[in-house]
Amino acid sequence: MIRYSEKSINNKLMIKQAPYCCPTCTKESLKASGDGLICKNGHLFPYVKGTQILNFDCQDENVNEYSIKHAAEIHDNSLEWLLTTHHVSEPEFREDLLSQLHLKAGQKILITGAGTGNDLPYISNKIGNSGEIYAQDFSMQMLLAAYNRIVDKYGLSRENIHFSLSDAVKLPFKNNYFDAVYHFGGINIFSDIKRGILEMDRVVREGGRIVFGDEGLAPWLKETELGQMLITNNPLYNHNIPLQYLPATARDVQLNWTITNCYYIVSYTCSKDALPVNLDLPHKGMRGGTIRKRHLGVLEGIDPKLKASMYEKAREKGVSRVDFLERLLKAGLDADL
Repeated sequence: MIRYSEKSINNKLMIKQAPYCCPTCTKESLKASGDGLICKNGHLFPYVKGTQILNFDCQDENVNEYSIKHAAEIHDNSLEWLLTTHHVSEPEFREDLLSQLHLKAGQKILITGAGTGNDLPYISNKIGNSGEIYAQDFSMQMLLAAYNRIVDKYGLSRENIHFSLSDAVKLPFKNNYFDAVYHFGGINIFSDIKRGILEMDRVVREGGRIVFGDEGLAPWLKETELGQMLITNNPLYNHNIPLQYLPATARDVQLNWTITNCYYIVSYTCSKDALPVNLDLPHKGMRGGTIRKRHLGVLEGIDPKLKASMYEKAREKGVSRVDFLERLLKAGLDADL
């Protein structure tokens, strides 16, 4: 494990401002102001008292298991029970998940729903002293635990680990800033799952990696007795994988399961460009046309016999149906009907 040299950071303004933007406005840049950051429209985002945690937004207390008192301890117990029940080694489990991010030294990574920070030492080991981690969560209870455990439990420095309380469906970060975004556990209870996924995609650069996962029992297990028992124990296992919410530009998409096929993992490479499909390459053969013409060039219905006659005439002339029909239409436009 990499150990960072400890430095005294008394000035909160030393926290990097560069990637932050206002989640309330249209992603306006922020500047330092007293006990926080502020946008030009006057929205102030303070630091949590006694910490270097920026507070953009946070969950009300007692909303769910992550916001109640002693949430971190309850989460620890649940995690230990889960991994023991499924005979899973936590180090192997986390290394396997994080390997899908393809991390390198010096990269910048965002963890949404960072929880108590269990992944932080593993990620720190991969990106080194020159890398940066931004840990985000909606729960004050969980993020405070992560903040305190950085030094006390994980033996890391806060120098290159930055914390923010915020809503994952309106992230306070600029477009295309991160090399990777990682999320595991909690996406099922997002207020807007689609928007949460698109927000992760928004803040990752071209060619960067996105990996997210949560409870979601593999489909082939759902109707089995084991599957029904697992769902009864934890209804979140009945959630479906939200593949329909991936951006159309996603590349190299992979889907797999972990923890005895109870949790799904989606990973992909981020791209800002449309998929490289040539919509205008003509088809060979009697039908003819292109993908674009076949989809968009739909005309009003005509008599089936007339349509058949037109197809036969096109065949006789040795041209495609689309070419023949386009010639007829052009001639019709020039004629005085």
